[in-house]
Amino acid sequence: MRKSIIYFLFVALASMAVSCSEYSRKPGRVYAPDMVYSKAVDYYNGTEKIEKELGSYSKMPAKGTIAREQALPDHIGENDTLLANANVCKINLTTKDVEEGQRLYNIYCGICHGSALDGNGPLYSSGKFIAMPANLKSGEKYLSMSAGRIYHGIVYGKNAMGSYASQLDTKQRWQVVAYIKKIQSENGGAPFTMVTDAPVVKDSVQVSAAETKEVKEHK
Repeated sequence: MRKSIIYFLFVALASMAVSCSEYSRKPGRVYAPDMVYSKAVDYYNGTEKIEKELGSYSKMPAKGTIAREQALPDHIGENDTLLANANVCKINLTTKDVEEGQRLYNIYCGICHGSALDGNGPLYSSGKFIAMPANLKSGEKYLSMSAGRIYHGIVYGKNAMGSYASQLDTKQRWQVVAYIKKIQSENGGAPFTMVTDAPVVKDSVQVSAAETKEVKEHK
């Protein structure tokens, strides 16, 4: 019995010795040591420690980036209808942008509002909806609706229509609005206008002031 106990103790000690020796062995080469052995930096000490230990550090966001939910004018709240009505496009759109707006409209809007903007989209004509979606090219209500209000509807949705803020970015929304206003202007509605009076770039060629007015009136 005593010999058995001694034997088991010897085996246990030998196993521990082997384990310790394996643990103390140096590992092989690491391909990306900064990913395997990360440095813990105390956030509350400011950025000086980060710069000293890790090298270059960018304190400012990358050029052209915008913090989440801070993209102007998308800060307008859902119930801020007065601000929404007064909102205007601050992006100098071109005729190519209007064409892109038509493409985007057919992808995201035409399924309900119809490719002709008459509210007779595939979902309604197939009987999926009880009530017809908005007819965007007839009736005083929609023909007189400001571009900012249409933009607001894309961001937040309206009635049975959900928000398309995650599908369309700021410029794409204005492209869609520009296309809608172009069709509306051809049916008695107001043309699409922008906040800037700078010349419109038409197919990458700067046009004259008279041509600029004509381009805006046809949008």
